[in-house]
Amino acid sequence: MIYLLHGDPFLVRRALDEVRSRLQTPDGMLESNTVVLDGAKLTPLELIQHATTVPFLASARLVIVEGLLQHLGGLKAPRGKKKDGDPLEEWREAARQLGEDGAVPDTNTLVFLDPQAGARSGPFSLFAAVAQVNHYEPVKDKDLGAWIRDEAASRGLNLSPGAIRALVQSVGADLWALHNELTKLETLAAGSPIDEAMVRESVVQAREMRVWDLSDAVVAGEESKAMQALSRLLVEGEPPPLLSSMVARQYRQLAVTKDLTAARATEGDIARAAGIPEWKVRDTSTLAARYSWPDLRRAYALLVDADLSVKRGLQDDESALQLLVHDLCALAPRATAQRARH
Repeated sequence: MIYLLHGDPFLVRRALDEVRSRLQTPDGMLESNTVVLDGAKLTPLELIQHATTVPFLASARLVIVEGLLQHLGGLKAPRGKKKDGDPLEEWREAARQLGEDGAVPDTNTLVFLDPQAGARSGPFSLFAAVAQVNHYEPVKDKDLGAWIRDEAASRGLNLSPGAIRALVQSVGADLWALHNELTKLETLAAGSPIDEAMVRESVVQAREMRVWDLSDAVVAGEESKAMQALSRLLVEGEPPPLLSSMVARQYRQLAVTKDLTAARATEGDIARAAGIPEWKVRDTSTLAARYSWPDLRRAYALLVDADLSVKRGLQDDESALQLLVHDLCALAPRATAQRARH
């Protein structure tokens, strides 16, 4: 059997899970007979080989091809060449072979997993002709409440109408995020009814954790991680001034922790003064020890400069924040070299 699954990424993955579930057998050998192939690196010959190989000591084999059609859609034929220069020619032949009777053994299931594939593209039409095509439309805003209610019911969760509204307002139409929030609520509720207050507390905690990912990466000098966290937060709609203030707050916490640690204050006193959980005091103290006071003053100067560049119209909020993150991450490694002197 050949499937082509495209559309909403979450619903596509869920459809794949359903296919996998149907193929599970008492022998428990499906896992060792499942192959996941990167479509951007795959060749037509490799596709044919994997799709036609019979399972080993099992009754089923699952071959998952991720992102092939989207990748092929970006290929361009060399200029000045005709058929012999068509980058899709070998793939046309591969699709034709897969469509022949008996080419794919009855034991095998081939799944093209392409959430972003365009249904009007040439590569899509090649494999759509030999596959069962399942398209999964994104859930419309007006239907989100019903989707959450059904998802909650499938987990045995009892959500009040206010809790459902709070999820819609706080998370929106991101089904992955809604799925994750429901998973957290399932753990928090432990069988109890879930009300609006519980949802809002859970969402706020998740938001704070995502912001911590950014600020923690910045003060640790992990620029790649910090930039990824920043991009994710901006896509989620977090305002740059708020993120800048949270990064500034992290440096204030380092300064307070460094000062009180030198004064031999207790962890409880440091936690209250710095505004951090007591369990986080030791990690913050370790990080604060890496920074000299000149390093912290330089960090504050960078924060002030970024704020002024926006207020004076020299940069927009987002550009100023991206440059700030870069400069602060560059500052952090120098702090390591100062450790011996401070």
